Amino acid sequence: MDNPFNPSFGKMPSVFLKRGSLTQEIITELNRNNSPFQTSLIYGQRGSGKTTLMTEVAAQLNKDTKWIVVNLVLDDDLLISLINQLNNSLVSLKLIKDFDLKVSFMGVGVEASVNKQIIENFQLVFQNILEKLTKKGYKVLLCIDEVHLTPLLKKLASVYQIMISKNLNVSLLMAGLPENVSEIQNDDVLTFLLRAHRIVLNPLDIESIKESYQHIFKNAGYQIDLKIILYMTKQTLGFAYAFQLLGYHVWNEAQKESKKEITKQTIDNILDTYISDLNRNVYFKVYSEMSQKEKEFVQAMVKANSTKVKSQTIGEIMHKSANYIAVYRRKLIDDQVIKPNGYGYVSFLLPYFDKFVEQQMILEDL
Repeated sequence: MDNPFNPSFGKMPSVFLKRGSLTQEIITELNRNNSPFQTSLIYGQRGSGKTTLMTEVAAQLNKDTKWIVVNLVLDDDLLISLINQLNNSLVSLKLIKDFDLKVSFMGVGVEASVNKQIIENFQLVFQNILEKLTKKGYKVLLCIDEVHLTPLLKKLASVYQIMISKNLNVSLLMAGLPENVSEIQNDDVLTFLLRAHRIVLNPLDIESIKESYQHIFKNAGYQIDLKIILYMTKQTLGFAYAFQLLGYHVWNEAQKESKKEITKQTIDNILDTYISDLNRNVYFKVYSEMSQKEKEFVQAMVKANSTKVKSQTIGEIMHKSANYIAVYRRKLIDDQVIKPNGYGYVSFLLPYFDKFVEQQMILEDL
């Protein structure tokens, strides 16, 4: 039997932990008129499941013949790709003839200059296509992953707002890191996105992780006690990527051992590899993108040597006032690096991130 876990980024894992009914809720809301979900922003830390959730929503809507899902990459071809994909849909739906599309485009021959024409006349072209589709009862969903502020995104979002005001059937679903989503929403041109529906991907429900591990391994014929399942679950802290990664390594280790029982030793055998993969695939990037003061904050948490640390203690270690500490505390909570843990206390949100920070501190002192 193939390994059912898939820790690869950007791929839909065969084991998909649905966050309650979130996927279905998004789909249901997108099918409603004037739903706040029409413009939605999914955000969470790397590995929190943003791409997986967006992929699942897109896959489900693709099964509906009245939906046209357009997956976009945030690069220099953003607007051109959008128009080309929509034009292909017009042809396949027989709303425009392929011959007509090739012969003429906005009154100019389809040559090298067509891309320039698309960009210069983007609003008019986009509106023309959406009017054709809306008239026939079709709905368009634009999906953009790894979103961040760029001039082309600003242009697309600004034109999208106009299309919404004209009651055309188009929705926008974007996913990104918390800091990138915040930058987009606070841009002077895109203030309307402050009203967009925010879908925050917090840690997965521990009970769901426990039940999933139990179901997967027992159905595959493995004997695994509840205590061992809880031990596995604890190693993830609800982090979606960690759930897939740990399951992947434990599965492979159990296959290598050629026995049908998963013990604590099975898990312990792969913990170093598991932690190393977390460091390499997630934590190096998370840590490198922190400001110096944010790094000092998490280093102070490590120096406190406790699973939960008082903000006052962090301030004493950093020699900073409570107001100063509060600023970086809020920033790190918003970025899903730490979490509140009782009044005045914080803890790390990511599994073994404290060990990674400790390792970085040692390397920086060498």
